[in-house]
Amino acid sequence: MEYMIDDVREELKSLRDQVYDGKLLNSLGSQVGRLIDQFDYDEPTKVIQLPDEQAQDIKQRILEWQQTMYAGQSVKVSNQDVLDLLSSLRQTDPTLRDKGAFFFISDGLQNGVFDTNQLFLMVRCLLQDNVLFSHIDELDNDGVFYRSFAVFVLSMLRYANRKGSKKFISDEVNQDLLLNFATYMALERDTRGFVGDKGWAHAFMHIGNLMSEFTHDNNVQRADKIFLLTILIEKLKRLDTPLIMGENRRIIGVITDLVNKNELYAKYFLQQLKQWRQEMTRQIQPESEGAWHRLYNQQRFLQGLMMRENLPKEILDYLNESRNFLL
Repeated sequence: MEYMIDDVREELKSLRDQVYDGKLLNSLGSQVGRLIDQFDYDEPTKVIQLPDEQAQDIKQRILEWQQTMYAGQSVKVSNQDVLDLLSSLRQTDPTLRDKGAFFFISDGLQNGVFDTNQLFLMVRCLLQDNVLFSHIDELDNDGVFYRSFAVFVLSMLRYANRKGSKKFISDEVNQDLLLNFATYMALERDTRGFVGDKGWAHAFMHIGNLMSEFTHDNNVQRADKIFLLTILIEKLKRLDTPLIMGENRRIIGVITDLVNKNELYAKYFLQQLKQWRQEMTRQIQPESEGAWHRLYNQQRFLQGLMMRENLPKEILDYLNESRNFLL
């Protein structure tokens, strides 16, 4: 069967339900891995950009808002302005996407520019399939900017909701966010960091940011943290292009924070490492570029883990004892 995005999401929901019911844990990794392996990617298609005139108009508005904000004056934006800012995250022009829209959204969140309804509007917009999964079922393409920055902004919005006095993300939407993020991690395969004159894509760095937000939220169930960790690890095992622009350090930092929170996470992650070792000992000599990238991605990740002195002792001991097998 050919898997679609909805199919992956539904299967992940079923696996999550089984974890909650206590019917699935030890084989969760293999089930997730099987699901990832069955998804096929199409050739890239053209990613629609905003017309030049509209892009220039948004750039000018952002510049004026930034000047007003930096002058210490109040900035007012309409709902349409918010939607235009989010649409700008799809642009391959980094001066509009990154240094323009993203920087302003970040500054605006810190300075209370957006009202509660607008914050909710942002969450719902970014959770739409055509945004969060923009061209994700294709090989490397410019859609990565939209979906990657959607994940980054969602991590900031979720943090603002958790830490702020006004809540704008309901429990139901939080559940949608978690399941969609799980689906995004399972499907994302674009490991590019800085992309020529288009600037940062950095999808796996942004995955680390949202993963960190779930990790540090004490209201997120342990089962969900284990569920997300499993998907992340199974995805890292399978990346067949290099991950070399700081993503490993970010992700390892998140995992380290998680396993130090509770012995349950440490024991589960240690079990994953042992399973990983068994898989690596069964691997045949790489014979393709993608297979070599998988091997060296895994080695860089495990080497990065070994350098974290604040890992639980049992994990560090295992890594050191298994050095010859894992590296």
